[in-house]
Amino acid sequence: METVSVIIPCYSYGQYLDEAIQSVLNQSVKAHEVIIVSDGAIDNSVEIAKKYPVTIIEKPNGGLSSARNAGIAFATGKYIISFDSDDIMRPDCIKEHIKLAGENRIVTCGLMAFGSESYTARPRVATIPVLLKTNVIYSNSLFPKKMWEDVGGFDEHPVMRKGWEDRLFWLEALGKGYVSVTSDYIGLLWRRHPNTMSHTSANPNSDSLQNYIYNKCKHLLDR
Repeated sequence: METVSVIIPCYSYGQYLDEAIQSVLNQSVKAHEVIIVSDGAIDNSVEIAKKYPVTIIEKPNGGLSSARNAGIAFATGKYIISFDSDDIMRPDCIKEHIKLAGENRIVTCGLMAFGSESYTARPRVATIPVLLKTNVIYSNSLFPKKMWEDVGGFDEHPVMRKGWEDRLFWLEALGKGYVSVTSDYIGLLWRRHPNTMSHTSANPNSDSLQNYIYNKCKHLLDR
């Protein structure tokens, strides 16, 4: 069986962390390890995580890219799923991702939004031109740890602390020859609420984020 490390960065979503961790531990195909990264958490996230058989990394606040990089650097699984601490995995999420896993693949399953919004979305296969305009690879997608190494990790530039760091990561991975594959299985329950990073940070700074991503990756269109 292929090994999967699940990385859960946390900062201020302690109220949701129990559900997130339990959903990972209750998977039909178990994760090789679950790593909680406290990115200078300002709530009770660490205390909640200590109730479970997980690895806990505590670090000063550095943003989501920094937290993901810290967790992935520590991970020992062949594959990685970076999972947001306010979301929920459906029971066969890891199982369905693993079915399509490969050494050069980013695997994305569908999602169902819940909370302040309600809808179902199934991913489309990503290409560099598409990703330069919008993100179609969900943040909880599965990828080989070697891909993270090849890319050089998630970009920790100050601009990227505002959001869309996963979109840039996928773009750089496609630039290294990795490919996007998709599954119709609804693997993620995506919690929508007013304090999500997309609402509070990414959307208000969309112009600066788009410019940074485009300027860094526009050369990939020539490949």
